[in-house]
Amino acid sequence: MNTESVLITGANRGIGLEIVRQLLTDSTGTDGGPTHVIATTRQATNAALDELRDRHSNLHVLQLDGTDYKSFDGFAKQVVDIVGDRGLDTLINNAGIFLWKNLDETTAEHMVTNFEVNSVGPLMLTKALLPVLKKSAATKRKTIIVNIGALLGSIQDIDKFKEFMFYPYVVSKAALNMISKCLDVDLAPHGIRSVVIHPGHVATDMGGPHGALTPKQSVTQVLRTANNVKESDYGKMLNYDGAVLPF
Repeated sequence: MNTESVLITGANRGIGLEIVRQLLTDSTGTDGGPTHVIATTRQATNAALDELRDRHSNLHVLQLDGTDYKSFDGFAKQVVDIVGDRGLDTLINNAGIFLWKNLDETTAEHMVTNFEVNSVGPLMLTKALLPVLKKSAATKRKTIIVNIGALLGSIQDIDKFKEFMFYPYVVSKAALNMISKCLDVDLAPHGIRSVVIHPGHVATDMGGPHGALTPKQSVTQVLRTANNVKESDYGKMLNYDGAVLPF
């Protein structure tokens, strides 16, 4: 991915961990990629990330709870300490949860919990990181917010997936679409763009074992798409292969 610095939330497993792995190596499997790869995890330690950090000096592992909003200013200062005056080029809001609750099962608590993690958390973190994102944009480098979304968050197409209409999750992802669009409208004048990317149905702990794509297959295409977003496609939801998906 053509970026000097990138921050990935929810990098302890699944898609997030695979993003880190692919950013740290080039096609030959040797050290490469961005000058700084910042991976976040809720846990104080994570064996997979710690092992990668031991082998790649450009990997920085930071602890972050995506709903501990009071900690975000301090976290942003840690990011500044890493990237310095060059700023942060790429923010990948990947952290999320999936509450599998249909209409009969859904409670207000389920709705609020999924909304807070998948929608409010990414917005508040993006706000906290705006100063360091603006530093990148001020250098005229590509500065982008990539929100990992879901086709199930498409209002237009949800009737095609009635068996997967789990209210807490699909509503939180629909909200993330609007957040991403609003961010693009607000921040484009500052040189910061935003896009949602659907990673496909991936075989992970969250997506289940029967996904059509492996994390490696998904992430290879997600990173390619993020690297090659057309000017006209910012503010939209894209499939992992770059096709525009309906909101």
